[in-house]
Amino acid sequence: MATYRLLNDFYSGGVYSYAGDIITTPDNFIPSAAMDPLDTPAVNAFWRAGPQITPLVRQQWSTVAVNPPVTAWRQLPGGNRWQLTGLGSSLPPIGI
Repeated sequence: MATYRLLNDFYSGGVYSYAGDIITTPDNFIPSAAMDPLDTPAVNAFWRAGPQITPLVRQQWSTVAVNPPVTAWRQLPGGNRWQLTGLGSSLPPIGI
């Protein structure tokens, strides 16, 4: 199981979760950039999903504070390679 902190509200499988909530998913789940991976299976799935632009991070319908992600994609100098920050910084960059 992979664990994520939601950066936006999320609906899946008939369940609505709020920004700031912690969720677990199967390892084969493809995360969006609106999820901050919290463990190794989540970081690996986030890396396999490839570079994504982090969306606007905000609370919408709850009083739970939502902080910016620890792990996100950043573009490397030259413009065609992307590297994860935070928990995924040890993984190799991806070229697009």
